[in-house]
Amino acid sequence: MKKFAAILACGAACMGFCLSAHAHDSDDHHDHQGQPPAQEQEGGSIASKVEAHGKMTFLKITDMRAIRRDNLLRIQFTMSNMSPNNEQLYYRFRWLDADGFTVWEEEPWKPELIYGKQNKFISVVAPTFKATDFKLEVQSPHNRTTTIRRVENQPYP
Repeated sequence: MKKFAAILACGAACMGFCLSAHAHDSDDHHDHQGQPPAQEQEGGSIASKVEAHGKMTFLKITDMRAIRRDNLLRIQFTMSNMSPNNEQLYYRFRWLDADGFTVWEEEPWKPELIYGKQNKFISVVAPTFKATDFKLEVQSPHNRTTTIRRVENQPYP
């Protein structure tokens, strides 16, 4: 009887391990309903939706979500300040249709102060029903840009 109980316990442990490993593998790319994460559903990664003017030195977009509700595209993103100092952010959206054409006039830059080591949640709603996609443009005064240094007595490239 003890031998039977030991074999049963061992079998249950092995079965649990196999199921756990399978569940972990499937959770890497899908949620609990078998759907891909929101970023994949809405057309790509954060990097494919963001256009940075210069390299963002201290400010990073750490999360972005998009959903269509009431037939309007709604975007929410998190901007994280990696610096202990306050950083100024300027952002705007370019609203696009399914073919990638703009469907709204160019927006003005919106300023946002991000305090040192802060995560700031920003939510935006598309201004038109025609918008099915977007590009987020971001810039900051402390962006790093590539500069060309001229060597003395050398012509410009």
